[in-house]
Amino acid sequence: MTGQDVSDEQWREYLYGDRIYRIPDPQTLYVGTTTHRVLDADGVVHCVPAPGQFDCVLRWLPKDPGNPVAF
Repeated sequence: MTGQDVSDEQWREYLYGDRIYRIPDPQTLYVGTTTHRVLDADGVVHCVPAPGQFDCVLRWLPKDPGNPVAF
């Protein structure tokens, strides 16, 4: 599986209704069919349902507001 560089994000959040799961300083994103796996700067991998699964919505804060989307 090929990862995408998301190190230009300060954080990313996955929202499920009123529940928020925040990943600080994400580095690499691995997109699956029903999950996202995110490697953070501490070397921890977070596996969360992908947007659209369980009413998930995704948001992030870019480090550079002039370039908010890496890919």
